[in-house]
Amino acid sequence: MSTATSVKYETRSVKTVRGMEARTRAKLEKEGWEFVAHSQGTLRSELIFRRPRPVVPWKMIGIGGGLLAILVIVLLTINALGRGGSSSDDAATIPTPTPFQVVTTEASTPSVEPAPADPVITATTVDELLDNLNSAQMGGITVGDQFRLTGELFMSKLWMTGAAGEYNVLIKAHGGGDDLSVFVDKSDAAGWQDGTKIQMVVEMGEATINGETTNGWLRALSVETIP
Repeated sequence: MSTATSVKYETRSVKTVRGMEARTRAKLEKEGWEFVAHSQGTLRSELIFRRPRPVVPWKMIGIGGGLLAILVIVLLTINALGRGGSSSDDAATIPTPTPFQVVTTEASTPSVEPAPADPVITATTVDELLDNLNSAQMGGITVGDQFRLTGELFMSKLWMTGAAGEYNVLIKAHGGGDDLSVFVDKSDAAGWQDGTKIQMVVEMGEATINGETTNGWLRALSVETIP
């Protein structure tokens, strides 16, 4: 009797301007994502995709772990036998202090924990960062990665506090054919408008929408307007 193996999926949520859903869907389906649902807002739409997670070869991992455990036991046994043979010789060579002889030992210097390294900030462009986020496995970008970019704000009518509860602005990409959405402090955006040029340090992180947490979201760590 054969038993069906349950398939686990990873999901991805993509926001796009209304009217561009078909292009976004075709692009992600070409990369292996399966379209699941479509939530249409007044000005922006959210597309949900999924694809099977890679199957982990647990059987091979178990065999490798067993072999590693056997190797560790053998090494520990050899080490214990070696120490047993040398303990008597070590004891015979310990000098016996004579009367009035003071035996001193050097005080060990406490170890100093190394200072945490500063995060690496990668210089990039708006187009390059957007292309990586939309590519397979997000171009190797992981949660916590930081980037420095310079861009131009546009489509200010679409700036809003979204379902994640954070205020986002849009940066022009691909000459205005696409946009890069970034979460910012709403107070920082006061006075911004279409055409405002900014330099940002952004970090890739996660956001929770309708109880589902996904990655691929950018948050501004620092912002500077460019005259």
